[in-house]
Amino acid sequence: MRVAYYSPLPPMRSGIADYSAELLPQLANHLEIELIADDPHRVVPELADRFPLHAARELPTLAAQGRFDLLLYQLGNSADFHGRIYETLLEHPGVVVLHEFVLHHLVRSLTLDRGDAAGYLEALRYAYGRSGLALGRRCLATGIPLDVWSYPLFERAVDAGLGTIVHNETTRRRVLRSRPLARVATIPHHLSLAGLPSDLSPAAARASLGLPGGAFLIASFGFITPVKRLEVTLRAFARFRREFPDSLYLLVGDASPYYDLDAVLKPGLREGVVRLGHTRLEQFLRTMVAVDVALNLRYPSAGETSGTLIRLLGLGKPVVVSDDGSFAEIPAGCCAKVPLDETEEEVLLGYLRRLAADEPLRREMGENARRHVAAHHTLEGSARRYAEFLQQVAAAAPAPFRPVPPLAPYPPEDVLTELVADLAAEASDLGIGEGEEDLLRGLAEELVDLDLDRAGKGS
Repeated sequence: MRVAYYSPLPPMRSGIADYSAELLPQLANHLEIELIADDPHRVVPELADRFPLHAARELPTLAAQGRFDLLLYQLGNSADFHGRIYETLLEHPGVVVLHEFVLHHLVRSLTLDRGDAAGYLEALRYAYGRSGLALGRRCLATGIPLDVWSYPLFERAVDAGLGTIVHNETTRRRVLRSRPLARVATIPHHLSLAGLPSDLSPAAARASLGLPGGAFLIASFGFITPVKRLEVTLRAFARFRREFPDSLYLLVGDASPYYDLDAVLKPGLREGVVRLGHTRLEQFLRTMVAVDVALNLRYPSAGETSGTLIRLLGLGKPVVVSDDGSFAEIPAGCCAKVPLDETEEEVLLGYLRRLAADEPLRREMGENARRHVAAHHTLEGSARRYAEFLQQVAAAAPAPFRPVPPLAPYPPEDVLTELVADLAAEASDLGIGEGEEDLLRGLAEELVDLDLDRAGKGS
């Protein structure tokens, strides 16, 4: 089975690019893979020399020629990395991998940020009906942005997908809440520690990175944005360091250009904080080995599974996470979970004190985490489940979803569609779901009896 695999690829500085580079060699054991890239000339030789490689602009022609049995799209929430992937998916349906269910930033960047206010409003209308359209108009009129977590705008991508792959139950449940008939497979995010010596000790890792051997090292890894709760972790660390003055807090990863990290690092919160910024993957992994405790707080959740978190757990590191979203799905004993309430900072501080003072507890948490990841997040298992789902979709040959009114645009004089939209909204408000066929059949019969589509029949 030949699959077109469209994703960001290294050297792009994207977690999904790294994810794909790790998955592809294993996936090639099950499927015939050809890569699609926005700029094939920039793809690293490790992939470009191993797989047939095509420019994204060639995909429509190749697909029309029947070259592929299936198209596979890796989709995230950044227009810089996924804008063309999203637009291609809408035109050429395939299986879509949702790395998070919030795609609002992506859609907004492709429409409103390019001056296409009508396109942005249509995306909201398509996904959320009249309420979405009204909210969008209010947003444009007042300049007050929408809550992107309440209006994630993944619906059109799922509709364009012949099947959807997600990495956790949080995202699966959210997708099915809006699209209960969607074909969705949950495939856990894989662990990959390629290039890291298996016998590397924390002491050796610290020596190779120039980190102090005797310090208690805490770290946060990955792209720094407001949802990473850095204000909370910095306050907790500042208090912790008064009791453990030999501790350091490493920030490993770039900061978002839309997040003023310097403003957050106020004078009283800078002591002991070390900004390492973006690092190569090998150095990134070595730093994980070197630390004593990792922090991975996050709220609101976009439904993402953190590849950084899977690596930390796979390395047997004690990690403190927010008790929310996919993080809440991690089994008890594999990490420490911080509630998202007024006790957040105090609980985090308490965990840091306990972990710093109790090395056997750190070791026990780490071993629990390592066993869990070894059982449920293997690279080989991920590739096998990908192949099984893609083969199931290809065998089922589902017809591409084609929206009709009221999802598709319709003229104001289309009274029947307007009535259907009103009736659907009222039924939803009353709690009538898609499974209540007797009620829905009765409503449909009443609509037919009204004969409001007569004008459309030319009579």
